[in-house]
Amino acid sequence: MSLCDYSSYLSQRVYHHLSQVFKYELSFAELGMTDHFVLDLVRFSHLVSSSIEVYKTTWPIESVFGNDMDLFVGDGTGQYYWYALQAKVMAHNGDFEDLKIKVKGELQQWHKLLLHERLFGSQAFYLLYVGKSKTNSPTSRPTKTDCHGVAPIGDYGLSLVKAEDILKIVTRTTPMKFSEVFPDYVEPLRSIFCCPPSLLSATKLSKAQIITSAYQRVYARGKEDDRARNHNISDYPLPDGAAPVRILIDIIPTGDTS
Repeated sequence: MSLCDYSSYLSQRVYHHLSQVFKYELSFAELGMTDHFVLDLVRFSHLVSSSIEVYKTTWPIESVFGNDMDLFVGDGTGQYYWYALQAKVMAHNGDFEDLKIKVKGELQQWHKLLLHERLFGSQAFYLLYVGKSKTNSPTSRPTKTDCHGVAPIGDYGLSLVKAEDILKIVTRTTPMKFSEVFPDYVEPLRSIFCCPPSLLSATKLSKAQIITSAYQRVYARGKEDDRARNHNISDYPLPDGAAPVRILIDIIPTGDTS
């Protein structure tokens, strides 16, 4: 299975899983969804393809800019575009309960993500975990096209919305409903995993800049293999603006920039 096909498979799994959860008006934890997402990518990386690599920090550290994960997409020259991701899971009523203005006048999470864009030249997105709401699903069909055409609704189980669009929408309706971003502001994750990026980050980084000594590739291994044992966190400083998890994908083989 290609990385492109696998991204669609993962998205559809998320969509059908959450749809079943919402059928009974239950909820599912955001951290649990993210853990499953990262685990699936690690399995694919380890067993199927070298086109994706997953790295984590030695210590769990939450980014001050709100990015749960950093996604880096190669351009075929050994350089990578930087996408800063913040994950949110939908509730059974179609709301994203964490996407709301909490205290007016305070720095909201989307402001922090937009600050990340300005400081580091990234593109900031919300990664939305989506299912079919029992009571409040969008009535329109998908309209966005990518290099494979129009994605089916199941591919929106893993959806991307720019942080700047979240800012605009949450300002007028809070908490944000999925129907407020679908179909005009949202695109399926497959659009990045399958196609050359259409929305480019201002900054590109080399792999050496992305994967510093603060990170290790995620594989199953024993504690005796952990190179960071008996070291202080200061021995492995994080790069500026980094998230605890970094994902590298190469949809264009290095050297092929056509």
